[in-house]
Amino acid sequence: MQKKYNNTHTSRWFYTILAFFLLSVILTNCKRTPPPPKDLSKLDWILGHWQINERNDFETWTKINDQYYFGRNFRVYGQNDTAVQETIDLVIRDHEILYIPTVKTPKGDHQVPFKIISDSDKYFIFENKENDFPKRISYTKFDQNTLRARIEGGKRRVDFQFVRMK
Repeated sequence: MQKKYNNTHTSRWFYTILAFFLLSVILTNCKRTPPPPKDLSKLDWILGHWQINERNDFETWTKINDQYYFGRNFRVYGQNDTAVQETIDLVIRDHEILYIPTVKTPKGDHQVPFKIISDSDKYFIFENKENDFPKRISYTKFDQNTLRARIEGGKRRVDFQFVRMK
């Protein structure tokens, strides 16, 4: 009888330890989902008026509300002529921060959403692997008045230097 008790007692401990081990493996391997963004305030440093590459190209960013910033990229020709190159919606949609440029094409306006994949207080990176070019768009802040925007895909990379207009 003593032997039977030991086997039952041992098997209970074995299954308890096995269950604890499996539970700990499952919990450590689960992806921790970050909380959904509440607002875009960590990207506030992009707001304002920027001159691009010391030429007649400009980008402006305006805060519409906590979940929507509006960007506009344009070129100035002469004294009174301005051509908008693209508009950009920086929004929170379905618990994700999206960068959505709208580009004018011969077939009409075309939007391509890019999801944020990385950010800090000095940069943010958006990606859309399905897009031909660019696949990635990033903005990097060097100081309050200078930043770099980069579009890239494959072996191609194009940098734009921004200077804040006063």
